[in-house]
Amino acid sequence: MKRQEQPSNTLSAILGAILLLGCFIWLGWLLLHQQTMPLKLLFPRSTATAAANNTMVQVPPLLAEGITLGAPGGQPVLSQQQALALAAQLEPDAAAQAKTITARYVLLNYPNVSTPATHANLNNVPAWMIWYQKVPYVPADASVDPTPFPHSYHDLYVFIDATSGKELLAVWA
Repeated sequence: MKRQEQPSNTLSAILGAILLLGCFIWLGWLLLHQQTMPLKLLFPRSTATAAANNTMVQVPPLLAEGITLGAPGGQPVLSQQQALALAAQLEPDAAAQAKTITARYVLLNYPNVSTPATHANLNNVPAWMIWYQKVPYVPADASVDPTPFPHSYHDLYVFIDATSGKELLAVWA
């Protein structure tokens, strides 16, 4: 006795294949656009949820350098406006030329795993992360370095200690 395939089985197989294809397309889009994803999509809106987990979604260029971010509890001593002003003094060109500037209060983690020490061991340090987005590259003198830049812009992450106002770290990505 031959068993005939039911129309509902065929329909289910087609729908499953379409959903699977959609997932692969979405995953590919996420991987291709991870460098340009807006900060508001990287960080959760609900600080209560983030504080409960004491973690945040990580920023890929920082994660590649070994820098992770956590969700701080409480209020910073230094205000957001003060942190932005300090960062602008430290990086005036980036502050003047960035397409977008975003500030976020975070816990900075940057463990020193090299010997000899290349930087201070930063563990759960309350900090302001100032993100200068799409800062244009300054063209190099072509007679000195004829190599063209792969991109016409880059991002700068400046971390300001939320208690003392000192610069902790600056990372170009």
